[in-house]
Amino acid sequence: MSILRMPAVKAETGHRSHASIYNAIRAGLFTMPVQIGQRSVGWPSAEVQAINAARIAGKSDADIRELVNQLHAARCVDAGEPFKPTWLDRSAEQKRQAAKRVRRAKHTAQATA
Repeated sequence: MSILRMPAVKAETGHRSHASIYNAIRAGLFTMPVQIGQRSVGWPSAEVQAINAARIAGKSDADIRELVNQLHAARCVDAGEPFKPTWLDRSAEQKRQAAKRVRRAKHTAQATA
């Protein structure tokens, strides 16, 4: 099994943007990425292939959500611990921090003008 980075996942799934992948994750229609570095994530190729096979087979969104849950559960068995979906929490925190930096920069720019 290999870990696919975002460009490869988009090519495999036919998604055109990062946002569409992350929207599918939030909707429960795609697995959460695995951390492969401090600032990099990827998806196990077997999970991407399983989701693609379900789509090709014409499975419903409910069936795909169940598949995603099964894939996450399989990660737990392999890791020997419960699945912790902290990736979305970290992502939200990073967005809050970025928004705070933007507000601070705008405030500084207005103060110097």
